[in-house]
Formats: sequence, C-alpha cells, structure tokens
Amino acid sequence: MEAVGRDDLHVVPGVGIRISTPWRTGLIPDVAVLDVNPHHVSFAAGNLVLAVEVWSPGNSQSERDTKMAAYAGAGVPYLWIVDLPAGKPPQFCGYRLSGGGYRQDVFAGASDEVIAPGPVPVTVDTARLS
Repeated sequence: MEAVGRDDLHVVPGVGIRISTPWRTGLIPDVAVLDVNPHHVSFAAGNLVLAVEVWSPGNSQSERDTKMAAYAGAGVPYLWIVDLPAGKPPQFCGYRLSGGGYRQDVFAGASDEVIAPGPVPVTVDTARLS
C-alpha cells in the first residue's frame, strides 16, 4: 500500500479475524487489508479495513450469506467478492458498509474493468481474475 501513499495499511492473505456476531465468531478472508502491522495470526475485526472473499462452486449460498452478514455485523467497511463460477467468466462485486449492511458499489462481469470501493483506488480487471 506504500505505493499509493498508505503505509498504514497492510495486505495479507488468509489471517484469522476475531469477531463476535450471531453468525460467526471468526472468519478467514482470502485476502485482508489491515490497519495494524501483521505480526500475528489473528486480528480484531476493528483492524480489518477490507476483506476479499473468493467464491468457488463449492461455496454454498448459505455460507456466502452468513459470511457477508458476519463481516457487516463486525463493521468491516469494505468487502470485495470474486466469484469463480464453474464454466463461466469470473465476476467481481465491490461493497461498502452502509446502515449496518453492504451496498454494492460496483459489479464487473466478463472482461469488465472497474474501480473497486475501498481505502485506496484499485482497478479490477475480471479478465485477469481467472
């Protein structure tokens, strides 16, 4: 994140996020953007600025809904979903927390390019997600 002037943010894969919601007590996003140095294996939800989840055909709709509700309940400001459906092009959805739930800010289908909502501007090109 230093390249965009945000040396206070750290991008890490697969770390534990401690939460306390009716849906979950912990999550492991595929990618996390934290506002603390990542010198541990788990972090408080308040340190998670952006969660990225990659859905595959093996993720049930119930699991997807539960994870999104848990991130929202924990107050995570941004959520990105990369959907890799079987036999179809990848899709990207960028969400922003609003009023206790997520509002979809952007959607990108096959070979679309969008600027994702988040703590820094990031261009997402779905053609490069597969």
